[in-house]
Amino acid sequence: MIPKKIKNKVKMFASMLKSGKLKDVFAIIKKRTYSNIYFFMVKQDIHLIDFDNIPKARIDVTIRPYEDSDHKHFQNLDLADKLLEAKIPTCYVAVTNEGIPCYRVWLFEPSQNNKTKAFFGYNYPKLKKDEFILEMVYTVKEFRKSYLMVTVNYMLFKKAKELGYKWAVGCISINNKPSLKGANRLGAHPYKLQITKWRFFTRKTIYVDIPEKLKAKYPQLIFPY
Repeated sequence: MIPKKIKNKVKMFASMLKSGKLKDVFAIIKKRTYSNIYFFMVKQDIHLIDFDNIPKARIDVTIRPYEDSDHKHFQNLDLADKLLEAKIPTCYVAVTNEGIPCYRVWLFEPSQNNKTKAFFGYNYPKLKKDEFILEMVYTVKEFRKSYLMVTVNYMLFKKAKELGYKWAVGCISINNKPSLKGANRLGAHPYKLQITKWRFFTRKTIYVDIPEKLKAKYPQLIFPY
C-alpha cells in the first residue's frame, strides 16, 4: 500500500501540473535535490502585551473561524488547501466591516502537536503546553497596504491568552524582511535558527544558536535571547 504522505504529494504535483505550474514543479524538485533553507524561530511573552492599546490597521477588521465560502478569496494556495483538507485547527479569517475576507492565519495549539507535526514533518517544532503558533499567514492582495498583520495578530494573541497560553512562537524565513519587521514590532524576537537541509529528496531539520555574523546582517531586529 502506498503511504498516505506519498499519495498527497503525488496529488499536489498532479494538481500543480494541471494548473500549468510546470516552473513551480521544477523549482520544488531543484530545492529538494540540494538546498539549505533558513528560518528564524521567534517568540514573545503575550502576558506583557497591553491589549487596551492594540495597534490599529488602516481598516477596521474582526476575526472569526474560517468558512468554506471564504475559499474564493484565498485561491491557488496548494499547501493551505491541503491543511484545510487535513482538518487541522484552527484557521481564522479577518473580515472587513462589509464582511469581506482580507487576511487568513492558523492558530496551532499543543493539543494538536501530533496531527500538525505529521502534516509539516520536521519543519514543525513540538509545542510546550504554554506555547502556540500563528502560521500560514496570507493577506489578500488588495489589502496588503492596510497593515493588517500586527492588528490581527494582537487579536489572536488576546484569544490565546484567554485560552491559557503564555508564549507565541513563530518561524519566519530570514529572507522575509516585512514579516520579520512585523514580528519585531509585536515584540517577537529571534531565539533560534532553524536550518532545513535537502539532500536528494531527504530532509533534515536542525535548530542552532543564531550566529553573531547573521545577527549583524539584521541591525533592525532585536536579539534578546
